[in-house]
Amino acid sequence: MGATVDLPVLFVGGNGDSQIGTPVVDGAKVVAEVVDHVRGDKLLVFKYKNKTRYRRRQGHRQDYTRLAIKEIVGPDGKGLVAEEKPRRAARPKKEPVASSQEPEAATEATVEAKAPAKPARKRAAPKQEPGARSQGPEAATEAIVEAKAPAKQPARKTAQTGKPAPEKAAPRAPRAKKAAAGPGEAEGE
Repeated sequence: MGATVDLPVLFVGGNGDSQIGTPVVDGAKVVAEVVDHVRGDKLLVFKYKNKTRYRRRQGHRQDYTRLAIKEIVGPDGKGLVAEEKPRRAARPKKEPVASSQEPEAATEATVEAKAPAKPARKRAAPKQEPGARSQGPEAATEAIVEAKAPAKQPARKTAQTGKPAPEKAAPRAPRAKKAAAGPGEAEGE
């Protein structure tokens, strides 16, 4: 770091004239200073072949050298010095909004500023059946409750005990028949 590097120039242009080097322009060079050695982003190389259990995974990070251009020298030997770029100034720190007020008043002001008032929510009226509208809201809710509740059937009583019979389970689906009988086997056995 801090080393100086001379880079060859392949093409020089400007002011209406240009020179192409064979392979470089004689006398022209770029003077640069090594600032830093860095590594690029990680790349994953993944090789895969279908149905053969072949998988290869490899990572790679490219090495880079960061250069700062100090001077550009033309073929006539005259040099152009690169301008120093000014660094950006640090951002100023933000002050609290209500720092000049009293402590209690400051907290109230910040709370009011942060929490906007929420509009009151309207509750939707319960859905009514067409015939229940003329009877009023209480009758409408009763009509809805009656409509939703299924009618209960009276329990069946057995003739022998007089107790309610147990509820029957739903009938099962019939089983699938076996494959066709082979020769010599009678059906129905």
